[in-house]
Amino acid sequence: MKLGVVPKFSSPDALRLAEKILRYSETKGMEAYLDWRASKLIKWGRKFSIGRDEVDFIVVVGGDGTILDTLHKLGDRETPIVTIKYGRRGFLADVSPLEYRTAIDRLAEGRYFVERYMRLAAEVRGESLPYVLNEFVIAPEAAHYKVVRLRVYRQNELIYYLVGDGVIVSTPTGSTAYNLAAGGPVVDPRMDAIIVTPLAPITFCSRSVVLPPTTEVRVVVNPPANAVLIGDGAFSVRLQPDESVVFRRAPRPAIFVRFYISEFFERLFQRCM
Repeated sequence: MKLGVVPKFSSPDALRLAEKILRYSETKGMEAYLDWRASKLIKWGRKFSIGRDEVDFIVVVGGDGTILDTLHKLGDRETPIVTIKYGRRGFLADVSPLEYRTAIDRLAEGRYFVERYMRLAAEVRGESLPYVLNEFVIAPEAAHYKVVRLRVYRQNELIYYLVGDGVIVSTPTGSTAYNLAAGGPVVDPRMDAIIVTPLAPITFCSRSVVLPPTTEVRVVVNPPANAVLIGDGAFSVRLQPDESVVFRRAPRPAIFVRFYISEFFERLFQRCM
């Protein structure tokens, strides 16, 4: 079994834990590979590149940001991800740092289950962007533009003409992130759906809508302002007036390895305590 390990580069504790995981995995008969980007931070012989080199599993040691970055680089590869929490935000992670040996043991023994989460694809000017697990956001590009004007379509049917701070197009997993903060609905991640939520709209009757996963959502930027498209808070594309973005369900889901049964709403509302 080939195991890739991806640490949070800015965390010395995560780097130390990643080295422990590499060494312990080899004692369990696995071939352990380190993300090549960490090669100057951890001395390890075997290295791999996410999305290019084949491994059977990827262990991410970090928070949600590290997990999302790994998924962006995986692209169409459906490599299962083991998540060990070592960051400020770890809603997507389910293994504590102290339990890394247990996680590796169960992985080697096949005592785990997988969860598949829908991702979103976007196309701008005929070019595909990395898939996102949480959301895409369209917002004004510069601070001197106080609002952005958008037309939002379902297929070729106009949903609304929107004037405000922008729009969020999210997955069910992302429904508990920016979408929730903006007043959008919580959607169970075991469902497949596309959620469209306006950001601070000043237009009447601009409310969140939940659409079937087969829907193609198209958003057109109205003059005069430019806009920016942001994916998972990690990358962005500048949009000119009259340009459009097409959103669809990504053809490949994100696959997470889980060792514990954890109820979705229990984990969600733990953040409120």
